Amino acid sequence: MQPTKYSGKILGFLFLASVFTGGAGTFLRGLSGSESNTTTFLIHIFENSNTMKLAISLDTLGSAISVAIAIFLFPFISQYSKRIAMAYFSTAIINFVVIAVSNLVHYGLITLAAAYDTSTTSNIAYFTTLSEMLFTMYYAMHFLMLLIYGVGGLLLFYYLAKTHLVPKWLAYWGMAAATIVFVGGGLQLADIEVSFLLFGQNGIMILFFIGWLLVKGFHIKDLKKK
Repeated sequence: MQPTKYSGKILGFLFLASVFTGGAGTFLRGLSGSESNTTTFLIHIFENSNTMKLAISLDTLGSAISVAIAIFLFPFISQYSKRIAMAYFSTAIINFVVIAVSNLVHYGLITLAAAYDTSTTSNIAYFTTLSEMLFTMYYAMHFLMLLIYGVGGLLLFYYLAKTHLVPKWLAYWGMAAATIVFVGGGLQLADIEVSFLLFGQNGIMILFFIGWLLVKGFHIKDLKKK
């Protein structure tokens, strides 16, 4: 199956849906603020549990749309390279699993906060220790997701650069942005604090990418196998 100008616009809408749902989920997540090993953190989670459950649902939907994007692109990328197509699809599936696990951990925090609210025990250390452990697990999964996202983005924009379906400057920008996200995620996993700008720059690039696809679609040229 060959890509068309309109398939590029469909891809733009899919990316827009993924960014909207995933971004809304991140905005509503509400896990930043109080220290994770305090009762204040648990109280905050309990008071905002409904909003957090909505965030989990939106985040799951956003990651499912990312899998749909990989399925949509698979026949197009296969025309250029079956290996790249399979690798990109695999990153989407792995990322979906990682996000699902991280959301289960977040749901565990919500359950723990509810248990703390109804508990009559004076063993506060039990709740705060478990809270900190779950919170640490959640953010480890989050930064692992960014590593996988970076690999997937690099594969996608490499394909777009080689096939000239979007301008080279945009494809190279996408590869650079994905690489920066990968490095940032790796540094955070190594417990090295990095600036939010390492991740925020990718959002700017994605918005430009979506805008280009919605307006222009794919620029069609003959595809050659690599």
